[in-house]
Amino acid sequence: MIQFQEVRKAFGKQDVLRGASLHVAPGEYVAIMGKSGSGKSTLLNILGAMEDADDGRYQLAGHYVHKMSARKRTALRNAEIGFVFQQFQLIPNLSVYQNVKLPLTYGRKKLGGKRGRVLKALEDVGLLEKKGQKPGRLSGGEKQRVAIARALVNEPSMLLADEPTGSLDESTTETIMALFDEVHARGTTIVMITHDPEVAARAERVVHLRNGVLE
Repeated sequence: MIQFQEVRKAFGKQDVLRGASLHVAPGEYVAIMGKSGSGKSTLLNILGAMEDADDGRYQLAGHYVHKMSARKRTALRNAEIGFVFQQFQLIPNLSVYQNVKLPLTYGRKKLGGKRGRVLKALEDVGLLEKKGQKPGRLSGGEKQRVAIARALVNEPSMLLADEPTGSLDESTTETIMALFDEVHARGTTIVMITHDPEVAARAERVVHLRNGVLE
């Protein structure tokens, strides 16, 4: 699924990634840990085809990302990757249904039955009855479940999660991680960034980002 080889990234004179390498097999569940400021978000942005590396090679689902134009990277991102973020990134003036539908609106995948896909995604995360509500009326855990439904509605082959439980309490964290377990059991590749060892332990494999290198 992912072949990430000797990837380097610097901002000015600060080296953030110093030859990071990572292999993730299709269907694998990997957690990436690292201290604050270690470059985890930069790494995720590159993995998500949202940011260019300065050097190195990145192959995703058979596509050479480091050789792609910005337009082709965007198309690949929409087709292959679902994103889940710590702060949910829901659009407040849209309903839950409309938020989940967004990837189907912007993506180029030929997926029929958009309404049915949105309703199924909401049913899978237990929020079908909330489809008409605005995000402001939801709890933190409910917002994250909407974000997961939105990430999965386009049937991505990989889910990228950036501290998905960082702003949630212990009980809600367990609910969200159980959802991740279900998604993984269905065959989706998951790469999750977290600072929480208990959350990381849910993954099949844990790697650490230290001094710009994945270990």
